Amino acid sequence: MVNSLEDLINYSRIYYERGWMVATAGNLSVFDRASGELWITSSGKHKGRLKEEDFICMSLDGKILRETANKPSAETSIHQVIYSQIPTVNAVLHVHTVTSCKLRFGLQKFNPATRFLLPNVEILKAFGDFREEPNFSAIVIFNHGSVLDISRDLEIALRERSSDVPFFLIENHGLTVWGKSVEDANKNLEAAEFILQVMVN
Repeated sequence: MVNSLEDLINYSRIYYERGWMVATAGNLSVFDRASGELWITSSGKHKGRLKEEDFICMSLDGKILRETANKPSAETSIHQVIYSQIPTVNAVLHVHTVTSCKLRFGLQKFNPATRFLLPNVEILKAFGDFREEPNFSAIVIFNHGSVLDISRDLEIALRERSSDVPFFLIENHGLTVWGKSVEDANKNLEAAEFILQVMVN
């Protein structure tokens, strides 16, 4: 798990330099399914200066497993939903790219989630599907004031139908991706951001 945390720390600095995790925005986690330990960034930590002690060890149901004075990320419940609903996931990255905040879908509280069609660009192959026109869609959730409401809507969407791609959007908020490992999640993040740039441009 130490190596995974080192990977998250290294990527957090890269994302900070890219403007994807400015100040204290965003959160990162890894989940060891063998031990049941979920390590997630503490709330309020500057993402350009993360250290190992800035991660909290907890169970999937939210119990703190190692004593700390820090508090888990305010968006921990989103990570918990992804890990519980997609059994192949072991890393989740949530960033606030400008591109992901530019896309508008006109969601409302009474219509809090939908799926939007992605362009059939070559980079979709990064997700492991090599069809010429896979016609993938991605989930987008209304940006509720309560993160628990966002998590609830994401869980409903994933239970209704699995995601075509390893990411989803919170409208006016940011991009969340997942993967089998930190490296895999980073690859998916770079591919997802490229696709969103194509859509915006």
